[in-house]
Order: sequence, then C-alpha cells, then structure tokens
Amino acid sequence: MKLYSSPATPFGRKAAIVAHEHGIALDVVNVNPFESDELERLNPIRVIPVLVLDDGTVLYDSHVICAHLDGAGGGPTLYPEAGRLDWQRRATLGTALTETSVLWLFQKRIPAEEQSEKLKRHYIARFKRIAAALEAEVDAFAAAPFRINHIAVIWGLGHIEFRHDDTWRASCPKLAAWYESMQSRPSVAATVPTD
Repeated sequence: MKLYSSPATPFGRKAAIVAHEHGIALDVVNVNPFESDELERLNPIRVIPVLVLDDGTVLYDSHVICAHLDGAGGGPTLYPEAGRLDWQRRATLGTALTETSVLWLFQKRIPAEEQSEKLKRHYIARFKRIAAALEAEVDAFAAAPFRINHIAVIWGLGHIEFRHDDTWRASCPKLAAWYESMQSRPSVAATVPTD
C-alpha cells in the first residue's frame, strides 16, 4: 500500500500511527498538497493523506484510511465495540484539537492585515475548552486499552505543540503527564512531525 502524506501533516501522522500499531509497512510518498499534480489526480479534494491499495483502490480522508488499516493488519482492533460511545466521543475531541490547531495555523500564516484576531481568539478558546474536557477524563481513558481515541488526542496535542506551543501543559497537568508517557510508544515516537 502507498500512502501519500507529508512529515508535517497531522492527518497523515494519524494514519501512520495506526499502520505502525498493526505492523503494516506503507510505501510513503511525501507530497505538497498545494503543488502535487499526482495528488490532484488521486483525490478530487486534493488533501492528504491518500492511501492507494495494492489493487489500485484509492482511499482518502484519514478516518476512512485508519478504519481500513485497522482491519488490514494484525493485533487488536483500535475500534472496539466495547465502550464505543466513550471512545468515539473522545476521538471527536482529539480530532477537533487537530482541526482547531490547523485553522489557527492558517490564520497565523496569512498576511498580518488579513488575519482575524477574533478568529484566533475563538480557536484558542476552543482549544482550551477541549483540553480542559480531556483533563477531566484523562484518568478514565488512560486506564483503557490503546484505541483510536488515544491516537486522536496524541496527534491533536502533537500538532498544537509542533505548530504553536506547549503552554497548555500548565493548566492540564494530568493530561500533560499522560501525553508525555505516550511519547515513548513506538508508533508515536516513529511518527514525530517534521518540516
């Protein structure tokens, strides 16, 4: 299988973590989604990641790709039936961390005169609310088997720290301790984002 991605994309990192957890070796092709003609031919949305299966089937959207990889490899599922509503809700929070971080980053990257301070404050406030909600639940999800919700929170917090800062840790000490403990997990350590 071939994964079109980038070392900096949090969505590609999510897919890479799932593949690593299941022992799936992917042929990773790093692309710039703003410049790649090949990506445009594969995915009309023109975003990464894109997974091309051995039979030529093309999958896009990290949720779809991760669900496919979960069923294609070895080891326990990352999408168990037990506790489904809890892990789905927490996975939604983790995904929202990443989406918020990306939107915040886009605001920071456009010319200063086009930036919206109101939007930036909105994204920062949303991030703080999500982090606080996860701080309140960290004992419960830290005690559970490693699942897709753990991955979503890791890649969300990872993107915040990669593109913004780690000041969130001071107000969420339990979440920060759990997140730090996850950094040595092989799938997490192998997928640290880079520019």
